[in-house]
Amino acid sequence: MRVARPRVAMSPKAKEPPLKKAKLNGAVWEWQDGKEWRAFNEADAGMLEERYKALGPKAKFITTDFSFNKGYDTMYEVNFPKMQQINKDTKKSRNIRRKDDKASKKASWEWWTDAGDWAEFNEQDNELLEKAFGSGITPFMTKKLSFNAGYDSLYIFDFDVMTQVNSDSGTSRKIQRTAAGGSKIFGHVKGEDDAYADVLLAGKDSDATAGAAAGVKFHLGLSAAFVAAQKKKGAQSLRKQAKAYGPIITKDKHGSKCFDDMLKIEQEFSGEWVVFYHSYSCAAILYEVQAAVGSVLFRFKAEFAGLPRILAHGFKHIPNATRMLEEFPKWPDQDHNPAFKAVGLCATSSLLAHDSEAPAKSVFLAGYSVGSLAGVLEKLLGSVGVPKHKIPTLAKDIVKLACDHGLDTSGIPGGKKCKSGRSGHMLQIFLRRELCDRYVYPAFPYGVPDKERDLPLSKYLAEQAPVQGQVRITLNPDVFLRATY
Repeated sequence: MRVARPRVAMSPKAKEPPLKKAKLNGAVWEWQDGKEWRAFNEADAGMLEERYKALGPKAKFITTDFSFNKGYDTMYEVNFPKMQQINKDTKKSRNIRRKDDKASKKASWEWWTDAGDWAEFNEQDNELLEKAFGSGITPFMTKKLSFNAGYDSLYIFDFDVMTQVNSDSGTSRKIQRTAAGGSKIFGHVKGEDDAYADVLLAGKDSDATAGAAAGVKFHLGLSAAFVAAQKKKGAQSLRKQAKAYGPIITKDKHGSKCFDDMLKIEQEFSGEWVVFYHSYSCAAILYEVQAAVGSVLFRFKAEFAGLPRILAHGFKHIPNATRMLEEFPKWPDQDHNPAFKAVGLCATSSLLAHDSEAPAKSVFLAGYSVGSLAGVLEKLLGSVGVPKHKIPTLAKDIVKLACDHGLDTSGIPGGKKCKSGRSGHMLQIFLRRELCDRYVYPAFPYGVPDKERDLPLSKYLAEQAPVQGQVRITLNPDVFLRATY
């Protein structure tokens, strides 16, 4: 819950305390006039800069002090997070911006606001974050933030996945860094976030033709107009689709709450991300073991989700969807082939559509699984380095621990069904729109390519409604273990 101090509106003729003369120090304030930007005069720029430095980039305030307002006493709201100037009488708004020539010579830090855009940290916080980032400390924990004065909350910054977490409230926000000079690279830069990939994808051989994604660099960036249009369309699963959960979920309080939450998250990320849903049941024990290993070795955020794929050898041969489609005709058993199982994941593109196999609203509570898991846990433990003589005992201990905590292990020898009878699990998987076609293809049951939805798939998800149908994902860890993508 966010508590705001009450605001007191000033009468139009009330005089505000005089502003100190601002030192712009290279900062330039401008307002948008059609397609052009025009500079505020010196007095107005000084007033804006003074308020910006005093109140910070998250502030909003009311003023009558604009020079063009003399004799009118109209009240204007200045909104720094949205960078807008709003006439309170006419409701007309103008975009404004702050350019800092001096700051452009330094890196800048921004955070993702509740309004769905980026806002700058103030100068003091920016310097603190840049110093921590430069020292290689991650996670970086601090209470010394300007907006934290009087609250004393501990904030945790993770520069690998670029998040800021309030340890008291649990609120997590995306952050980003723009390098000195203004270049903004979205995605992986060698040395920036290699904790997962260099370990996962390292091999004794260096086959340049293998196609693994290690070290790959993606320049991401959708136009503001496109992102806004997708946000306006809303949650992917609700585009021209009734919010009908079906009889199984509707009658279940927990299931309904989970669906509500997932659709809310869909809406939040609908601008820049596509979403897929993967249902499973007794395979949960494998995903949890992999998440635990990933947490210890690669700083994977295991508290957020299970981890379907951690072993990287298969991705050297099949690193992406294009390569998978080339291999698919060679598999008589289609997506039951071991080569697919090593790298691929079956999923659906909507939480609410009635797909031909494993629709989310039908399998959410009970889960979905195909085939026996006999020997799979033992093989996994051996693959991550557990000594051979310790594997049988460790496997039994893991199964017992899973049973004690209510996990369904009926698919593994020695396991049993969960007492609750709810063996279902679901992963909500988000992927940047720019990377969708590289790692995902539309499919029919058994992984057969669906050419009708391959416009490509990213275009289908952005333009067509209602969204429906299965997909097959090449779950390359160099991409899917990174919050950036």
